[in-house]
Amino acid sequence: MIKRILIVLLLTGASFRAMACDVCGCSLSGLYFGYMSLQDRNLIGLQYNRATFSAYIDNDDYYFEDEYSNDTYQRVDLTGKFSITNKLQVRYIVPYMFNSMNGSHQNIDANGIGDPIVMAYYNVLNTSDKLEGVWHSLDLGGGFELPAGDYDMEDQGELINRNFQLGSGSLDYILSANYIIRTGKWGINTEGSYKLNTTNSHEYRFGNQWNVSASVFRYFETQSVSFLPFAGVYYEFGDYHELNGIREANTGGESLLGTLGGQLYLSRLTFNTQYQFIIDQSFNTDEFATIEGGNRFTFGVFYSF
Repeated sequence: MIKRILIVLLLTGASFRAMACDVCGCSLSGLYFGYMSLQDRNLIGLQYNRATFSAYIDNDDYYFEDEYSNDTYQRVDLTGKFSITNKLQVRYIVPYMFNSMNGSHQNIDANGIGDPIVMAYYNVLNTSDKLEGVWHSLDLGGGFELPAGDYDMEDQGELINRNFQLGSGSLDYILSANYIIRTGKWGINTEGSYKLNTTNSHEYRFGNQWNVSASVFRYFETQSVSFLPFAGVYYEFGDYHELNGIREANTGGESLLGTLGGQLYLSRLTFNTQYQFIIDQSFNTDEFATIEGGNRFTFGVFYSF
């Protein structure tokens, strides 16, 4: 049963959340897949993600009022995987975005298709056929984020902050690795991803991004239902953005989050929930700006076939 549970664990695209605020440009895209599947099985599912950002600018000037923005970023992903062979699989994420900006100078809602992601993974190590002792699994992957989302939305004749756009307008490249070690009912999952962003038609380039995560899990099972709770940490880093080759102020930064979650397996259905809370964060801001990211929530349901 444990192999069947691990197959459908956590396609957390949290992984690909676009987060922003209209006065800062502090996008960090979490390239986090969660637990990799361990045998040739196909999945399809829906996953909901929610994250918030807030920013404040003290203009320190009698003639200009201070600025603030409280923004919410929600998305529903059509996501899953298709196994070509026992070792090779393709994963996909097609996001639909619900961005809401509530600021002192702009109040905007933006809904629509975001940038889809296609990844291929190859399992280079898998000793899960062991009945006892310690076994390992290592997957290496690479793929693309495709420029399908709207990236030139305007408000009152001016381009909306790039981080609030539904897409980046650029073809971006992703590398990822996922490692699992397990003994008995306990296991550890570690993962790392790197995203190389290119320049779009507006000569804007989002900073390259990378993240690493580690979590401990344990499984419980009955004859009909299995449950796997997990806890860990997640770190992400985003470099400065550039416009016409010049570094953009108040962009990029880093965050360290704690992760708590659980996976419920019932026949061919899998239900996943995850909560991430801020441990530490530091955004690239000037002396006038303050930027804070909020806690994040994910819920998904998947069907295996």
